[in-house]
Amino acid sequence: MTLEFVLDLQRWGGGEPTAVGEGYSGLYKGRYYSLLFTRAGMFRGNHIHPNVQHTLLLDGKGKYVFLVDGREEEHHLELGRILDVPAKVPHIFLPEKDCLTFEWWEGDFIADEHDFTKHTSSIKKKIEEFNRKVEELKKSKK
Repeated sequence: MTLEFVLDLQRWGGGEPTAVGEGYSGLYKGRYYSLLFTRAGMFRGNHIHPNVQHTLLLDGKGKYVFLVDGREEEHHLELGRILDVPAKVPHIFLPEKDCLTFEWWEGDFIADEHDFTKHTSSIKKKIEEFNRKVEELKKSKK
């Protein structure tokens, strides 16, 4: 018996909700796990992993877009079914409704950026506006 925690889940974003949503993550036996709430109309991903990613939709509605051989492929998530995101395939998650997903990787979480500009340019403007409003709220509380 030890006094160490088996699970040490960390909240993403410094403990505050973000425009994109909320998340918790941690390592268990060398694999990276995350539980993510993602707001409709936002995105997650927009990157590439060296390891296979598995995503389980727990609630909501959304799709992944993969870039394979220069073409975009859409993969709609289904409640209770696991979608495998192949290693080294650029991908982005686009929720149509608020989503709760559970994800894990065949190893640690490592991501290199890949920009799906056609999907992200208008969303990034919404994120900037959200962040601006948060800063205004923080200043007004001082």
